[in-house]
Amino acid sequence: MKRVIVLSVMLFWATTIHAMGLGVTGKAGSLGIGVEVTKSLVPRVNVRGGVNFFNYAFDQSEGGNDYQFDLKLKSFSILADLHPIPGRGLHLSGGIVFNNNHLDMVGVPAGSYSIGNRTYTGSDVGTLTGTVEFTATAPYFGIGWGNAASGRFGLAFDLGVALQGSPQVSLSTTGILASDPTFIQELNREDQQLEDDISGFKYYPWFHWV
Repeated sequence: MKRVIVLSVMLFWATTIHAMGLGVTGKAGSLGIGVEVTKSLVPRVNVRGGVNFFNYAFDQSEGGNDYQFDLKLKSFSILADLHPIPGRGLHLSGGIVFNNNHLDMVGVPAGSYSIGNRTYTGSDVGTLTGTVEFTATAPYFGIGWGNAASGRFGLAFDLGVALQGSPQVSLSTTGILASDPTFIQELNREDQQLEDDISGFKYYPWFHWV
């Protein structure tokens, strides 16, 4: 009996929300997993707000050094959808992604490190750590299918790009060379080389489905 009551309340709540032109959906994609709220403003125009998060650890070689990476996805988006064809799910979207996505990295020495244009022993460098960050606000443009505010169930997706700016790399060390001017110069050069290697990520591909 309790299950019937709970189900009835949930169905009534969902119907009430859709009658108000409001829909709540879960989603998964390149920005992680999250929740999105869609509100109909006027016919064929919706506004959406969503939050996304996910953590993922992996190992990869960059600039001749091995690193352990920890990808931390955390963002909030506000988008406007234009549905150009009445009664269809096709939409054109634009908006802003408030971007707290970043990478933490820790070097894995194989006896030595390649820093800038020089090679240093692991004992002299100590622990090599770094971060990769992007601009805090990223314009978004995309196309997709679906309308959570319509009250109809079905598959929805988005495909677009967030312009999150050039990646900013910051490396630091704990070894005896940490305060050496020549080493600091090479470390700054390594920052720049890594930024050049991953410069393509200033255009972050956005895709998700619900």
